[in-house]
Amino acid sequence: MRVVVIGAGATGLGVAWDLVLRGIETTVVEAQEIGSGTSGRFHGLLHSGGRYLVTDPSAAKECYEENMLLREIANEAVVATGGYFVKKYGDDDAFEARWLNQAADLGVPVHAEKVGDLRAELGMLTESIQRSYWVPDGVLEGFKMLSMLVRAIQSRGSNVLEHTKAVKLRLAGERVNGVEVQAPEGTRVLDCDAVVNTAGPWAGLVARDWGLDVKVQPSYGLMLIFANRRLDKVVNRLKSPSDGDIFVPHQEVVILGTTDVAQPSPEAPEPRRSEAIRLMALGSELIPDLGSWRVLRGFNGVRPLYEPSGVTGDSRKVSRDFAVLDHGERDGLAGAFSVLGGKWTTFRLMGETLGDQLVASFNVDSPSRSREVPIGVEVKRPAPVVKDDRGALLCECEQVYESDIKPTVSSPMQLRFGTWFSMGPCQGTFCAHRVLGRGDEDGFADELATLRREREHGLTVVGWGANARLIALEQSISAQSLGEER
Repeated sequence: MRVVVIGAGATGLGVAWDLVLRGIETTVVEAQEIGSGTSGRFHGLLHSGGRYLVTDPSAAKECYEENMLLREIANEAVVATGGYFVKKYGDDDAFEARWLNQAADLGVPVHAEKVGDLRAELGMLTESIQRSYWVPDGVLEGFKMLSMLVRAIQSRGSNVLEHTKAVKLRLAGERVNGVEVQAPEGTRVLDCDAVVNTAGPWAGLVARDWGLDVKVQPSYGLMLIFANRRLDKVVNRLKSPSDGDIFVPHQEVVILGTTDVAQPSPEAPEPRRSEAIRLMALGSELIPDLGSWRVLRGFNGVRPLYEPSGVTGDSRKVSRDFAVLDHGERDGLAGAFSVLGGKWTTFRLMGETLGDQLVASFNVDSPSRSREVPIGVEVKRPAPVVKDDRGALLCECEQVYESDIKPTVSSPMQLRFGTWFSMGPCQGTFCAHRVLGRGDEDGFADELATLRREREHGLTVVGWGANARLIALEQSISAQSLGEER
Protein backbone atom coordinates (compact mmCIF):
# COMPACT_ATOMS: atom_id res chain seq x y z
CA MET A 1 0.00 0.00 0.00
CA ARG A 2 1.19 3.51 -0.84
CA VAL A 3 -0.07 6.73 0.72
CA VAL A 4 0.57 10.41 -0.06
CA VAL A 5 0.19 12.87 2.81
CA ILE A 6 -0.35 16.54 1.92
CA GLY A 7 1.23 18.91 4.45
CA ALA A 8 4.41 18.52 6.53
CA GLY A 9 3.39 20.11 9.78
CA ALA A 10 2.97 18.19 13.02
CA THR A 11 -0.25 16.53 11.85
CA GLY A 12 1.11 15.37 8.50
CA LEU A 13 4.36 14.06 9.95
CA GLY A 14 2.46 12.40 12.80
CA VAL A 15 0.23 10.67 10.26
CA ALA A 16 3.22 9.59 8.19
CA TRP A 17 5.07 8.25 11.25
CA ASP A 18 2.10 6.12 12.27
CA LEU A 19 1.69 4.79 8.73
CA VAL A 20 5.35 3.87 8.19
CA LEU A 21 5.33 1.99 11.49
CA ARG A 22 2.49 -0.09 10.03
CA GLY A 23 4.72 -0.94 7.07
CA ILE A 24 2.93 1.43 4.66
CA GLU A 25 5.05 3.26 2.08
CA THR A 26 4.36 6.95 2.64
CA THR A 27 5.35 10.16 0.88
CA VAL A 28 4.76 13.54 2.53
CA VAL A 29 4.57 16.56 0.23
CA GLU A 30 4.88 20.11 1.53
CA ALA A 31 4.26 23.15 -0.69
CA GLN A 32 6.64 25.30 1.34
CA GLU A 33 9.00 24.13 4.08
CA ILE A 34 8.56 21.76 7.00
CA GLY A 35 6.73 23.52 9.80
CA SER A 36 6.18 26.71 7.80
CA GLY A 37 2.48 26.84 8.73
CA THR A 38 0.78 26.52 12.11
CA SER A 39 3.31 24.03 13.51
CA GLY A 40 6.12 26.57 13.29
CA ARG A 41 4.08 29.39 14.79
CA PHE A 42 2.82 28.36 18.22
CA HIS A 43 3.76 29.26 21.78
CA GLY A 44 5.40 25.93 22.55
CA LEU A 45 2.97 24.68 25.19
CA LEU A 46 2.82 20.94 25.86
CA HIS A 47 -0.74 20.89 27.15
CA SER A 48 -1.60 19.20 30.43
CA GLY A 49 -5.26 19.51 29.48
CA GLY A 50 -5.81 22.12 32.19
CA ARG A 51 -6.65 24.87 29.73
CA TYR A 52 -9.66 22.98 28.32
CA LEU A 53 -11.01 21.11 31.36
CA VAL A 54 -14.24 23.12 31.41
CA THR A 55 -14.65 24.33 27.85
CA ASP A 56 -13.47 21.25 25.89
CA PRO A 57 -13.15 18.19 28.16
CA SER A 58 -12.52 15.60 25.42
CA ALA A 59 -9.60 17.67 24.10
CA ALA A 60 -8.35 18.13 27.68
CA LYS A 61 -8.23 14.38 28.32
CA GLU A 62 -6.48 13.71 25.01
CA CYS A 63 -3.89 16.43 25.72
CA TYR A 64 -3.05 15.04 29.16
CA GLU A 65 -2.68 11.46 27.93
CA GLU A 66 -0.53 12.49 24.96
CA ASN A 67 1.56 14.77 27.17
CA MET A 68 2.47 11.80 29.35
CA LEU A 69 3.15 9.59 26.34
CA LEU A 70 5.39 12.10 24.54
CA ARG A 71 7.58 12.33 27.63
CA GLU A 72 8.34 8.62 27.08
CA ILE A 73 8.67 8.33 23.30
CA ALA A 74 10.08 11.77 22.43
CA ASN A 75 11.58 13.20 25.59
CA GLU A 76 14.40 14.91 23.69
CA ALA A 77 11.83 17.40 22.42
CA VAL A 78 9.96 17.82 25.72
CA VAL A 79 10.89 20.11 28.62
CA ALA A 80 8.92 19.10 31.70
CA THR A 81 8.69 22.56 33.24
CA GLY A 82 5.38 22.09 35.04
CA GLY A 83 2.90 24.92 35.17
CA TYR A 84 0.50 26.85 37.35
CA PHE A 85 -3.07 28.00 37.02
CA VAL A 86 -3.61 31.11 39.14
CA LYS A 87 -6.90 32.64 40.20
CA LYS A 88 -7.03 36.33 41.02
CA TYR A 89 -9.38 37.90 43.50
CA GLY A 90 -12.55 38.69 41.60
CA ASP A 91 -12.19 35.84 39.08
CA ASP A 92 -15.15 33.46 38.80
CA ASP A 93 -15.40 31.07 41.79
CA ALA A 94 -17.92 28.90 39.94
CA PHE A 95 -15.49 28.36 37.05
CA GLU A 96 -12.79 27.31 39.51
CA ALA A 97 -15.14 24.77 41.09
CA ARG A 98 -16.10 23.29 37.70
CA TRP A 99 -12.43 23.21 36.71
CA LEU A 100 -11.47 21.22 39.81
CA ASN A 101 -14.39 18.81 39.37
CA GLN A 102 -13.52 18.19 35.73
CA ALA A 103 -9.86 17.56 36.60
CA ALA A 104 -10.92 14.91 39.11
CA ASP A 105 -13.40 13.32 36.69
CA LEU A 106 -10.93 13.19 33.79
CA GLY A 107 -7.89 12.13 35.84
CA VAL A 108 -5.83 15.24 35.11
CA PRO A 109 -3.54 15.79 38.13
CA VAL A 110 -4.04 19.17 39.82
CA HIS A 111 -2.35 20.07 43.11
CA ALA A 112 -3.15 23.11 45.21
CA GLU A 113 -0.11 25.32 45.78
CA LYS A 114 0.27 27.78 48.63
CA VAL A 115 0.18 31.28 47.20
CA GLY A 116 3.10 32.28 49.42
CA ASP A 117 5.21 29.44 48.03
CA LEU A 118 4.25 30.37 44.47
CA ARG A 119 5.22 34.00 44.99
CA ALA A 120 8.50 32.92 46.59
CA GLU A 121 9.26 31.02 43.37
CA LEU A 122 7.80 33.53 40.90
CA GLY A 123 8.02 36.87 42.64
CA MET A 124 7.07 38.86 39.55
CA LEU A 125 3.45 37.64 39.72
CA THR A 126 0.74 39.96 40.95
CA GLU A 127 -0.01 40.13 44.67
CA SER A 128 -3.72 39.78 43.92
CA ILE A 129 -3.51 35.99 43.42
CA GLN A 130 -6.10 34.25 45.58
CA ARG A 131 -5.37 30.58 44.81
CA SER A 132 -2.95 28.61 42.64
CA TYR A 133 -2.70 25.06 41.31
CA TRP A 134 0.15 23.04 39.83
CA VAL A 135 -0.46 21.07 36.61
CA PRO A 136 1.87 18.93 34.43
CA ASP A 137 2.21 21.51 31.65
CA GLY A 138 5.46 21.46 29.73
CA VAL A 139 7.23 22.91 26.72
CA LEU A 140 7.31 21.20 23.34
CA GLU A 141 10.37 22.03 21.24
CA GLY A 142 8.42 22.12 18.00
CA PHE A 143 11.21 22.33 15.45
CA LYS A 144 13.20 19.66 17.23
CA MET A 145 10.16 17.36 17.19
CA LEU A 146 9.56 18.02 13.50
CA SER A 147 13.20 17.22 12.73
CA MET A 148 12.99 14.01 14.76
CA LEU A 149 9.87 12.95 12.87
CA VAL A 150 11.42 13.66 9.48
CA ARG A 151 14.54 11.64 10.33
CA ALA A 152 12.42 8.79 11.70
CA ILE A 153 10.20 8.67 8.61
CA GLN A 154 13.15 8.78 6.23
CA SER A 155 15.07 6.15 8.21
CA ARG A 156 12.26 3.70 7.43
CA GLY A 157 12.40 4.28 3.69
CA SER A 158 9.67 6.87 3.19
CA ASN A 159 10.01 10.39 1.80
CA VAL A 160 9.35 13.96 2.94
CA LEU A 161 9.41 16.36 -0.02
CA GLU A 162 9.56 20.12 0.52
CA HIS A 163 8.60 22.75 -2.08
CA THR A 164 6.33 20.15 -3.65
CA LYS A 165 2.71 21.17 -4.12
CA ALA A 166 -0.14 18.74 -4.69
CA VAL A 167 -2.08 20.17 -7.62
CA LYS A 168 -4.46 17.42 -8.76
CA LEU A 169 -5.83 14.03 -7.77
CA ARG A 170 -5.62 11.17 -10.25
CA LEU A 171 -8.59 8.80 -10.13
CA ALA A 172 -9.46 5.33 -11.37
CA GLY A 173 -13.23 5.60 -11.45
CA GLU A 174 -14.23 6.93 -8.03
CA ARG A 175 -11.02 5.81 -6.33
CA VAL A 176 -7.77 7.74 -5.81
CA ASN A 177 -4.78 6.23 -7.59
CA GLY A 178 -2.30 9.10 -7.74
CA VAL A 179 -1.45 12.71 -6.91
CA GLU A 180 -0.02 15.13 -9.44
CA VAL A 181 2.58 17.36 -7.79
CA GLN A 182 4.47 20.46 -8.86
CA ALA A 183 8.11 20.72 -7.70
CA PRO A 184 11.02 22.97 -8.75
CA GLU A 185 12.17 20.27 -11.16
CA GLY A 186 8.75 20.01 -12.80
CA THR A 187 5.44 18.18 -12.61
CA ARG A 188 5.12 14.46 -11.90
CA VAL A 189 2.61 11.95 -10.58
CA LEU A 190 3.01 10.08 -7.30
CA ASP A 191 1.14 6.80 -7.62
CA CYS A 192 -0.77 5.88 -4.48
CA ASP A 193 -3.69 3.97 -3.04
CA ALA A 194 -4.75 6.73 -0.64
CA VAL A 195 -4.20 10.43 -0.03
CA VAL A 196 -4.46 12.25 3.30
CA ASN A 197 -5.19 15.97 3.58
CA THR A 198 -3.27 17.39 6.56
CA ALA A 199 -2.90 20.90 5.18
CA GLY A 200 -3.95 22.67 8.39
CA PRO A 201 -5.59 26.05 7.71
CA TRP A 202 -5.43 25.24 3.97
CA ALA A 203 -7.24 21.89 4.39
CA GLY A 204 -10.54 23.39 3.26
CA LEU A 205 -8.92 24.68 0.07
CA VAL A 206 -7.30 21.30 -0.61
CA ALA A 207 -10.66 19.59 -0.13
CA ARG A 208 -12.27 22.12 -2.47
CA ASP A 209 -9.73 21.19 -5.14
CA TRP A 210 -10.97 17.62 -4.68
CA GLY A 211 -14.53 18.80 -5.26
CA LEU A 212 -15.46 18.42 -1.57
CA ASP A 213 -16.88 20.76 1.05
CA VAL A 214 -14.97 20.72 4.36
CA LYS A 215 -15.71 23.37 6.98
CA VAL A 216 -12.35 24.59 8.27
CA GLN A 217 -12.41 27.67 10.50
CA PRO A 218 -9.06 29.50 10.40
CA SER A 219 -8.37 31.40 13.61
CA TYR A 220 -5.64 34.00 13.81
CA GLY A 221 -3.51 34.46 16.93
CA LEU A 222 -0.83 36.99 17.87
CA MET A 223 1.93 36.17 20.38
CA LEU A 224 4.70 38.29 21.91
CA ILE A 225 8.26 37.13 22.62
CA PHE A 226 10.19 38.63 25.54
CA ALA A 227 13.96 38.66 25.28
CA ASN A 228 14.79 37.04 28.63
CA ARG A 229 13.57 33.85 30.28
CA ARG A 230 12.27 35.36 33.51
CA LEU A 231 9.85 32.49 34.12
CA ASP A 232 10.80 28.82 34.37
CA LYS A 233 7.21 27.56 34.63
CA VAL A 234 4.15 27.92 32.44
CA VAL A 235 1.68 30.36 34.02
CA ASN A 236 -2.02 30.29 33.09
CA ARG A 237 -4.91 32.43 34.26
CA LEU A 238 -7.60 30.25 35.90
CA LYS A 239 -10.63 31.28 33.88
CA SER A 240 -12.27 30.44 30.59
CA PRO A 241 -9.56 30.55 27.85
CA SER A 242 -9.14 34.10 26.61
CA ASP A 243 -6.60 36.50 25.13
CA GLY A 244 -3.30 37.21 26.88
CA ASP A 245 -3.78 34.65 29.65
CA ILE A 246 -0.73 32.37 29.36
CA PHE A 247 3.05 32.75 29.64
CA VAL A 248 5.28 29.96 28.29
CA PRO A 249 9.07 29.81 28.84
CA HIS A 250 10.79 28.64 25.67
CA GLN A 251 14.56 28.22 25.44
CA GLU A 252 15.97 31.65 26.40
CA VAL A 253 12.74 33.63 26.03
CA VAL A 254 9.19 33.85 27.37
CA ILE A 255 6.14 33.88 25.07
CA LEU A 256 2.85 35.58 25.93
CA GLY A 257 -0.23 34.32 24.09
CA THR A 258 -2.54 34.63 22.44
CA THR A 259 -5.40 36.25 20.57
CA ASP A 260 -8.08 34.18 18.85
CA VAL A 261 -9.83 35.81 15.91
CA ALA A 262 -11.92 33.93 13.35
CA GLN A 263 -11.08 34.81 9.77
CA PRO A 264 -12.04 33.62 6.29
CA SER A 265 -8.49 33.09 4.99
CA PRO A 266 -5.77 30.59 5.98
CA GLU A 267 -3.15 33.31 5.55
CA ALA A 268 -2.25 35.28 8.69
CA PRO A 269 -3.17 38.97 8.39
CA GLU A 270 -0.77 41.79 9.16
CA PRO A 271 -0.59 42.06 12.96
CA ARG A 272 -1.59 45.39 14.40
CA ARG A 273 0.31 47.31 17.05
CA SER A 274 -2.98 47.92 18.87
CA GLU A 275 -3.26 44.13 19.32
CA ALA A 276 0.24 43.94 20.79
CA ILE A 277 -0.49 46.81 23.18
CA ARG A 278 -3.71 45.07 24.25
CA LEU A 279 -1.82 41.81 24.87
CA MET A 280 0.68 43.70 27.00
CA ALA A 281 -2.15 45.16 29.07
CA LEU A 282 -3.76 41.75 29.56
CA GLY A 283 -0.44 40.12 30.46
CA SER A 284 0.18 42.90 33.00
CA GLU A 285 -2.81 41.63 34.95
CA LEU A 286 -0.64 38.65 35.92
CA ILE A 287 2.78 40.35 35.82
CA PRO A 288 2.37 44.03 36.77
CA ASP A 289 5.96 44.91 35.80
CA LEU A 290 5.55 43.46 32.29
CA GLY A 291 6.00 46.89 30.71
CA SER A 292 9.66 46.88 31.80
CA TRP A 293 10.35 43.57 30.05
CA ARG A 294 12.09 43.79 26.68
CA VAL A 295 9.66 42.71 23.95
CA LEU A 296 11.78 41.03 21.31
CA ARG A 297 9.13 40.73 18.60
CA GLY A 298 5.58 39.71 17.81
CA PHE A 299 4.62 36.75 15.66
CA ASN A 300 1.38 35.23 14.45
CA GLY A 301 -0.10 31.94 13.37
CA VAL A 302 -3.41 30.56 12.12
CA ARG A 303 -5.13 27.68 13.90
CA PRO A 304 -6.86 25.10 11.68
CA LEU A 305 -10.07 24.63 13.67
CA TYR A 306 -12.73 22.24 12.37
CA GLU A 307 -16.30 23.51 12.45
CA PRO A 308 -18.58 20.90 10.81
CA SER A 309 -21.65 23.12 11.06
CA GLY A 310 -20.02 25.93 9.09
CA VAL A 311 -17.89 29.04 9.63
CA THR A 312 -18.47 30.83 12.94
CA GLY A 313 -17.71 34.36 14.05
CA ASP A 314 -16.48 33.28 17.50
CA SER A 315 -13.54 30.91 17.17
CA ARG A 316 -13.22 30.57 20.98
CA LYS A 317 -16.39 28.47 20.85
CA VAL A 318 -14.97 26.02 18.29
CA SER A 319 -13.68 22.76 19.76
CA ARG A 320 -9.92 22.17 19.94
CA ASP A 321 -10.56 18.47 19.35
CA PHE A 322 -9.74 16.88 16.01
CA ALA A 323 -11.68 14.96 13.38
CA VAL A 324 -10.74 12.37 10.75
CA LEU A 325 -12.93 12.31 7.65
CA ASP A 326 -13.10 9.25 5.37
CA HIS A 327 -14.20 10.86 2.12
CA GLY A 328 -15.03 7.43 0.68
CA GLU A 329 -17.79 6.97 3.24
CA ARG A 330 -18.72 10.65 3.45
CA ASP A 331 -18.45 11.81 -0.16
CA GLY A 332 -17.95 8.76 -2.37
CA LEU A 333 -14.27 9.54 -3.06
CA ALA A 334 -12.58 6.29 -2.03
CA GLY A 335 -9.03 6.49 -0.73
CA ALA A 336 -9.24 10.17 0.27
CA PHE A 337 -9.05 11.30 3.91
CA SER A 338 -8.75 14.58 5.83
CA VAL A 339 -7.40 15.17 9.34
CA LEU A 340 -8.69 18.43 10.79
CA GLY A 341 -8.32 20.50 13.97
CA GLY A 342 -6.42 19.24 17.01
CA LYS A 343 -3.46 20.53 18.98
CA TRP A 344 0.31 20.19 18.54
CA THR A 345 0.23 18.05 21.70
CA THR A 346 -2.13 15.51 20.09
CA PHE A 347 -0.32 15.06 16.75
CA ARG A 348 0.57 11.42 17.49
CA LEU A 349 -3.00 10.51 18.44
CA MET A 350 -4.26 12.16 15.26
CA GLY A 351 -1.87 9.97 13.26
CA GLU A 352 -3.00 6.81 15.06
CA THR A 353 -6.68 7.61 14.55
CA LEU A 354 -6.19 8.28 10.85
CA GLY A 355 -4.11 5.13 10.47
CA ASP A 356 -6.79 2.99 12.11
CA GLN A 357 -9.48 4.33 9.79
CA LEU A 358 -7.31 4.05 6.69
CA VAL A 359 -6.28 0.42 7.18
CA ALA A 360 -9.86 -0.50 8.11
CA SER A 361 -11.11 1.00 4.85
CA PHE A 362 -8.69 -1.27 2.96
CA ASN A 363 -9.46 -4.32 5.15
CA VAL A 364 -5.81 -4.50 6.20
CA ASP A 365 -4.83 -5.87 9.61
CA SER A 366 -1.98 -3.58 10.64
CA PRO A 367 -2.21 -2.15 14.17
CA SER A 368 -0.64 1.13 15.23
CA ARG A 369 2.77 0.99 16.93
CA SER A 370 3.30 4.72 17.50
CA ARG A 371 2.46 4.46 21.22
CA GLU A 372 5.47 2.30 21.99
CA VAL A 373 8.10 3.06 19.33
CA PRO A 374 10.35 6.02 20.26
CA ILE A 375 10.35 8.81 17.69
CA GLY A 376 13.64 9.34 15.93
CA VAL A 377 16.66 7.24 15.14
CA GLU A 378 19.63 6.63 17.35
CA VAL A 379 22.24 9.19 16.42
CA LYS A 380 25.75 9.16 17.86
CA ARG A 381 26.59 12.54 19.28
CA PRO A 382 29.72 13.96 17.62
CA ALA A 383 32.71 14.76 19.73
CA PRO A 384 32.72 18.35 20.99
CA VAL A 385 34.12 20.73 18.42
CA VAL A 386 37.11 22.72 19.56
CA LYS A 387 36.21 26.39 19.30
CA ASP A 388 39.22 27.20 17.11
CA ASP A 389 37.99 24.64 14.54
CA ARG A 390 34.53 26.12 14.21
CA GLY A 391 35.50 28.85 11.78
CA ALA A 392 34.32 32.43 11.92
CA LEU A 393 31.65 33.55 14.34
CA LEU A 394 28.70 34.51 12.11
CA CYS A 395 25.98 35.34 14.65
CA GLU A 396 27.02 36.74 18.02
CA CYS A 397 23.53 36.64 19.58
CA GLU A 398 23.02 32.89 19.05
CA GLN A 399 26.70 31.88 18.83
CA VAL A 400 26.48 30.46 15.30
CA TYR A 401 29.83 29.56 13.70
CA GLU A 402 30.74 28.58 10.16
CA SER A 403 30.83 24.92 11.15
CA ASP A 404 27.17 25.12 12.22
CA ILE A 405 26.02 25.84 8.66
CA LYS A 406 25.16 22.49 7.05
CA PRO A 407 25.55 22.18 3.26
CA THR A 408 22.32 20.15 3.03
CA VAL A 409 20.17 23.04 4.21
CA SER A 410 18.07 24.21 1.28
CA SER A 411 16.66 27.55 2.41
CA PRO A 412 17.19 30.49 4.78
CA MET A 413 14.16 29.39 6.81
CA GLN A 414 15.57 25.90 7.35
CA LEU A 415 18.90 27.45 8.24
CA ARG A 416 17.28 29.82 10.70
CA PHE A 417 15.40 27.10 12.53
CA GLY A 418 18.42 24.81 12.52
CA THR A 419 20.82 27.37 14.02
CA TRP A 420 18.55 30.18 15.34
CA PHE A 421 20.66 32.80 13.55
CA SER A 422 18.85 36.17 13.30
CA MET A 423 16.50 35.21 16.15
CA GLY A 424 18.41 36.91 18.97
CA PRO A 425 18.31 40.52 20.19
CA CYS A 426 19.71 42.07 16.99
CA GLN A 427 17.18 40.18 14.81
CA GLY A 428 19.66 39.56 11.99
CA THR A 429 20.94 43.13 11.72
CA PHE A 430 24.59 42.07 11.82
CA CYS A 431 24.56 38.39 10.90
CA ALA A 432 22.25 38.18 7.87
CA HIS A 433 24.96 39.17 5.35
CA ARG A 434 27.53 36.84 6.92
CA VAL A 435 25.27 33.77 6.97
CA LEU A 436 23.38 34.16 3.70
CA GLY A 437 26.45 35.40 1.83
CA ARG A 438 28.42 32.20 2.42
CA GLY A 439 26.68 30.16 -0.27
CA ASP A 440 25.91 30.60 -3.92
CA GLU A 441 25.52 34.28 -4.81
CA ASP A 442 22.52 33.43 -7.02
CA GLY A 443 19.45 34.55 -5.17
CA PHE A 444 21.40 36.13 -2.32
CA ALA A 445 19.73 39.55 -2.66
CA ASP A 446 16.26 38.00 -2.78
CA GLU A 447 16.96 35.77 0.23
CA LEU A 448 18.34 38.72 2.17
CA ALA A 449 15.37 40.94 1.32
CA THR A 450 12.93 38.18 2.31
CA LEU A 451 14.68 37.70 5.66
CA ARG A 452 14.74 41.45 6.33
CA ARG A 453 11.01 41.74 5.63
CA GLU A 454 10.18 38.75 7.84
CA ARG A 455 12.22 40.06 10.76
CA GLU A 456 10.88 43.62 10.44
CA HIS A 457 7.34 42.20 10.21
CA GLY A 458 7.61 40.98 13.80
CA LEU A 459 9.54 44.00 15.07
CA THR A 460 7.19 46.66 13.73
CA VAL A 461 4.17 45.34 15.64
CA VAL A 462 6.07 45.97 18.89
CA GLY A 463 7.89 49.04 17.57
CA TRP A 464 8.07 51.14 20.71
CA GLY A 465 10.92 52.03 23.06
CA ALA A 466 14.08 49.98 22.46
CA ASN A 467 12.46 48.19 19.54
CA ALA A 468 11.77 51.43 17.69
CA ARG A 469 15.45 52.31 18.07
CA LEU A 470 16.45 48.82 16.93
CA ILE A 471 14.34 49.13 13.77
CA ALA A 472 15.93 52.49 12.96
CA LEU A 473 19.41 51.06 13.60
CA GLU A 474 18.77 47.96 11.47
CA GLN A 475 17.49 50.04 8.57
CA SER A 476 20.41 52.44 8.84
CA ILE A 477 23.01 49.66 8.91
CA SER A 478 21.46 47.68 6.07
CA ALA A 479 20.90 50.69 3.81
CA GLN A 480 23.90 52.91 4.60
CA SER A 481 26.62 50.56 5.79
CA LEU A 482 25.74 47.45 3.77
CA GLY A 483 24.29 49.16 0.71
CA GLU A 484 21.04 47.18 0.61
CA GLU A 485 18.13 48.55 -1.37
CA ARG A 486 15.28 49.55 0.94
